[in-house]
Amino acid sequence: MRPRPLPFHPLALLGLTCALSLPALGQSGADSSRPGIEAACRAEVSKFEQAIGLIRRTQGNAAAAELKEKLLPARLENDILFKDGYCGLARHIREHKLNR
Repeated sequence: MRPRPLPFHPLALLGLTCALSLPALGQSGADSSRPGIEAACRAEVSKFEQAIGLIRRTQGNAAAAELKEKLLPARLENDILFKDGYCGLARHIREHKLNR
C-alpha cells in the first residue's frame, strides 16, 4: 500500500524560500552590510505574514492562501527575495500598501 502524501502547507514554500535566500542576502549589497536595517526589513515582512496568519486562523488555510496569492503572488515574492532580499520585499509591501 502506498503512503498518502502529506497536504501542502501554504507557508512551506515561503519558509523554504526564506531559508534558501539567506546566502543570497549576504551578497545582496548595501542593506545586508547594516544589520539594523536588515532587521527592520524582516520585521516589516513579518507583520505582513502575521496579518496573513490572522486570516488563516479566522477563515482557514484556503482563504489565506487565496488572499496572499492575490496580494503577493508566490513567484513575485520569490523573485524579489532572491534579487533584493528582505528590504526589497519590504519596499514592495510598502509601495503596494499591503501592510495595512
